[in-house]
Parts: sequence; C-alpha cells; structure tokens
Amino acid sequence: MVKMMKKKIKIKKIDYLPARQVTFSKRRRGIFKKAAELSVLCESKVAVVIFSATGKLFDYSSSSIKDVIERYKAHTNGVEKSDEPSVELQLENENQIGLSKELEEKSNQLRQMKAEDLEELNFDELQKLEQLVDASLGRVIQTKEELRMSEIMALERKGAELVEANNQLRQTVSNYHNHMMLSGGNTGPTLMDPERLSNNIGGGGEEEGMSSESAISTTCNSALSLSPSLGDASDDVTLSLKLGGMVKMMREKIKIKKIDYLPARQVTFSKRRRGIFKKAAELSVLCESEVAVVIFSATGKLSDYSSSSIKDVIERYEARTNGVEKSDEQSLELQLDNENHTKLSTELEEKNRQLRQMKGEDLEELDLDELLKLEQLVEATLVRVMETKEELIMSDIVALEKKGTELVEANNQMVMLRERQMVMLSKGNTGPALMEPSESATSTSCNSVLSLSLEDDCSDDVILSLKLGQTVRAGRRPMCLKT
Repeated sequence: MVKMMKKKIKIKKIDYLPARQVTFSKRRRGIFKKAAELSVLCESKVAVVIFSATGKLFDYSSSSIKDVIERYKAHTNGVEKSDEPSVELQLENENQIGLSKELEEKSNQLRQMKAEDLEELNFDELQKLEQLVDASLGRVIQTKEELRMSEIMALERKGAELVEANNQLRQTVSNYHNHMMLSGGNTGPTLMDPERLSNNIGGGGEEEGMSSESAISTTCNSALSLSPSLGDASDDVTLSLKLGGMVKMMREKIKIKKIDYLPARQVTFSKRRRGIFKKAAELSVLCESEVAVVIFSATGKLSDYSSSSIKDVIERYEARTNGVEKSDEQSLELQLDNENHTKLSTELEEKNRQLRQMKGEDLEELDLDELLKLEQLVEATLVRVMETKEELIMSDIVALEKKGTELVEANNQMVMLRERQMVMLSKGNTGPALMEPSESATSTSCNSVLSLSLEDDCSDDVILSLKLGQTVRAGRRPMCLKT
C-alpha cells in the first residue's frame, strides 16, 4: 500500500495579514497549552511571554510569571554576560558581513546554474559549467524515473493485496454457503450462491433492489453472526475490511496528570521542552513576533529560549507591565541587527537548497511534479550554456579570421617589396640617390612594414635581400681622406 507522507511546511513569514493573525492566535494558544501540560506532567515551572508584530502582549505562567522572572534573574546573576552591547553589535555586524558575502556568492553561483550572467565566463568555465549541468540533468532524470517506478510498484502491490483480500472474501462466502447447505437450513436473509455473488461483484447488476455492495455486506454480517465457529473466516473478513479502509482508527486521548515514574518523567520533560522551543521559534518566524520561554524543571534546572534576547524581552515585559515601554536605542539597534541576521540566514539557507537541487543533490524531498519542473529548468540551462559557448567560439573564429586577413595583406606588401628590391639589384642601382622620390617613399613605408612584421614567413627572404644590398654597398670603393 502507498504510505501517505505528511508534507513538510516551509517556515517563513506569512505575508497575507489575515492569515498571519489567524496563525498567530492558533499557535499562541497551542504554545500555552503545551506549557500547561508540561507543568502538570513534570512538575516544572513554565513562563511564556509573547509580543505580537503589533506590540500586543500575551503571557502565561504555571504559577506566577513575576515569581518565575525573579527566579530566572537570581539564577542568572552569576552567569550573566559582562560584554558591553557595543561588542555584541560589533560581532553581529561581522557576522552579517560574512553572511552577506556568502549570500552574494551563492546567488552568483545560482544565477550561473540557471544560465544567467554567463557573459563574464570564459570558454573553460563554460565547459565546466556545461559538464556540471549535464551531470545534474542526468541525476534529476534518474531520480524521477526511480520515483515513478516506486509509485508503480506500490500501486501493483496494493492491487495484489486487494485481489487477495477479494479472493479471501469470496472463499469465506462460499464456505458459509456450503455450511448452510450441509446444515439443511437457509436462515440468512436473501443469500446468493457463489456464481450469482461473483456476477454481482463483477458488476453484473442488482437483484431484488439490492446492490452488489449491500449484498456482500449482508452476507458477511449473516455469516459472522450465525456461525461463531468460523473464527478464521471472521479474521479474514476483518482483514479485508481493514485493507479497504472501513475500520477507522481513533486516537486515544491522554489524560494529563503527573508522571510518577522518574525516568519516564525526565524523558517526557526533555521531549516536550524541545517541542515548546520549536513551536516558539516557528511562531516568531511565521508571525514576526517576539517570544521568550523560561522553564525550571522539578530539580531546579533552568532552560530558556528567546527569538532575540531573553533579557530584552523580560525588560520589555516589565516596562509594559509598569506602563513604560523600553526606549534603549542601542538595544533596539541590536534587535534590528538580529532580525537582519535571521533574514540573511533564511535567505542563505534557501539559496543553498536551490543550488543543491540545481546540482542534482537533495532530490528525495521533491515530488514528481517538482522533479519535472526541475528537469525542464536544467534542460533550458544546458541549452543556454551550449549556445553561449558556441557564440564564444564563433567570435574567436571571426577574430582569428580578421587577424589572418591582416597578416595576408602584410605578407603581400612584403612580397611586393622583395620583388622591387630584386629588380633594383638586377639593374645595379643600389644607392639611395638613384631612387626616384616615389620609390624612396615606397621603400620607407616598406621598411616600416618590415620592422612591424618580422615574425611572418617572408621575413627571412626580406632579411636576406637586405643583407645582399649591404654587401653590394660594402663592395664600393671608399673615398680617401686627405691628411
């Protein structure tokens, strides 16, 4: 049979105001109820203080909330922090800076995994990203197929169980019918033989105004009431009814009283204390409320929780009960920093979750529809990454072709220069004075081209021609100097 799993609710702020108010009211009453049960079951002292998003105060205590607060203050006098608020603010700011940088880095990675902001990546980075996305797509498809196969197997298993239960029910009715035929009586109301009963079960219609389901039910009830000796048959019928979902299981209500057995009381205290703290944390996130919980066990051990600072909540409570609201600017700044820290942590956790899923990790918590959407997203990302890589390759090819054209043009110019020098050598006009002005200008421009492009293939020929020209000039007879 397919096991129905309770879907996990994502804990985040409720933006719709009426829903937030309803949730706050229900969860507040739930926390107060859990606190009252904990105080009775484990003989503990519990105090809960809640400030709503609008500043409205709600509190609960198992005895007197002022006594619990005084006891908390006396207990924490020797263990109180001596750090100044400025140091706390400095540490909080450092944590926020670190969280902001990490959040920015994760957001950048997530954008790249979604094929956004790909212009700043080079070819190697695009290649690695393509391999990562391709592997992620494979894992998503594999997880989707495994989920489909598990659902198909579960349905087949459920079908086999229902067929087996149906066969057992038919066998029970047949045994009862044979038993009644052998006993010589027919005391059951409107009993049918197995063939007619199977026809009705298969959808063969109604008989004497009775549907197939009512006929089966009447026959089974008669069999169970008139034949107590058929114990095995009644067990089979009960099993079939349970498999069909006709037996409703009721949850037994637990009576709230003190637990006398000490180990069981300690275990209950630990579990319920964690439950209250968890509910308080969820209430603070969902409804933007400020919650503080103080618990003293039966042995006097202190446990506390606060969505921000329990000391600030207690001072705010005392100021409210005295008619004066707390106005410490530094504490307010610390509270705002704590809220920003919580917000950044929540965003960072969400980014990490999305990034892991885009990489094909932590896919077990997704259902089939979510896996299909993720598969489409990863496929679109892979296509965009491949398109960006192809565009980068084409741009590199165009740049190389342009550079090759420029080199070919420079090569042609140097070939023309070499031919002109060879003509000049063949005529014997090697001196610069024998050149025409146009030839001199051409030679100057060609020499500049040679100086800029000595790495090409024809540079060796040009250097050889220059050496030949120097050799011819060196062979001329030098002028004699008069002493």
